[in-house]
Amino acid sequence: MTPQLNEHCPLCGKKNNCCYGKDKSLGICWCNQETFPSEIFELVPEKDIRVKCICKECLDRFKDGGSNFQRITE
Repeated sequence: MTPQLNEHCPLCGKKNNCCYGKDKSLGICWCNQETFPSEIFELVPEKDIRVKCICKECLDRFKDGGSNFQRITE
């Protein structure tokens, strides 16, 4: 069985551009330079926690909107 690649954000469904989900040999991912507020992980569906990476766009929207942030996918 081939493991499913972590390519889509669990909050919006768009590509997350996480190099760790694609190929760890690509080097350091953009997310290593970011700070993720712990509250954003409360929005990730339980089945996707530690499975799918949040995209930069959702991270930025959350940081800008905080409590007004809404998940786009269900």
